[in-house]
Amino acid sequence: MVMDIRSLVPGQSKALLGKTGKSEKKQSKSSATKGGASNSDSVNITGQAGKISQLIEQMKSAPILDPDRISPVKEKLTKGEYQIKYQQVANKMLDFESSYGGY
Repeated sequence: MVMDIRSLVPGQSKALLGKTGKSEKKQSKSSATKGGASNSDSVNITGQAGKISQLIEQMKSAPILDPDRISPVKEKLTKGEYQIKYQQVANKMLDFESSYGGY
């Protein structure tokens, strides 16, 4: 069943769901026979959507933590040599807040 959702008004979708008029049925049948389309549903994914899904899969398979960045910090922490750059941390916090319209 084909349902054109572009013409629905908010609140009408539930009322119109499953209801089709005679003219709509005729139009659906004629458009299906003209285009040679079958009665099965199908999904076409554009090239960009395909790339996005590939990137999502790559992100899922990537490690959560980067050992190249973590190991030097761990070493400094165990040796007691890690120094916090308070000014840099404060600036990063302020930048983060301002990027979300905070302050």
